[in-house]
Amino acid sequence: MVLRNRLVLVSFLSLLVSGTLAVVLLAYAAVVVGGAFLSGSLVTVLLDLAFPELPVFALSVIVAVVSSVGVVYGLARQASLPRGGRVESIARRAERMFPILRMFGVADVFSEPEPTPEERREDALASLKRQYVEDEISEAEFERKLDRLVANDSVDDARAERERAAVVDEDRYRR
Repeated sequence: MVLRNRLVLVSFLSLLVSGTLAVVLLAYAAVVVGGAFLSGSLVTVLLDLAFPELPVFALSVIVAVVSSVGVVYGLARQASLPRGGRVESIARRAERMFPILRMFGVADVFSEPEPTPEERREDALASLKRQYVEDEISEAEFERKLDRLVANDSVDDARAERERAAVVDEDRYRR
């Protein structure tokens, strides 16, 4: 997150500097061209002006454009985006119509994140507590479901440990 903030700040500062430089150079060119136009020696002044100033002006405009894209991109990444089924379905439809959008994972940005196993357990425990407090289940049923929930946690932990051990053994076998 800090890196994104720095990207936005650096982009904004370079946009400010390059934009100011482009405006100053453009104003200088306008004054010189206006003076040349009034004096009648327009072609000579334009040639004298084009060599030193035009490349600097072009570079400052390019830097300003790239910086503005960086600022907009950085701010868009930090913005809170709406999430939900409707926006996600629109994004998925857009990905089907324009396959290049799949490269950027547009629909994934708008999809709801999958809950982690810990979040699922917490939700299940909260739901169980709510049912008990609201007298939807008896104390015995609460205890039984709580024991099952805790047992499932230990079963999940044991399964995960076995899978980790199998991967480690497979790694050792390959070496």
